[in-house]
Amino acid sequence: MAFIMVDDMQIPAGKYENVEDAKQAATHKDVIVRDNDEQIWVVDEENYPKIEPLGYTMVTE
Repeated sequence: MAFIMVDDMQIPAGKYENVEDAKQAATHKDVIVRDNDEQIWVVDEENYPKIEPLGYTMVTE
């Protein structure tokens, strides 16, 4: 388990090499996102609004 830092908060996230691996790991309550460095992450859908302003975009592939 990795974390995405947002100010003083740590957002739990899983980091993956590709979208297919992320899809296999994600549950129905997770979203797959890509950061500015093209890294793939899986985060809880409730935490997505906290990281979206930092440049994370939802993957819809």
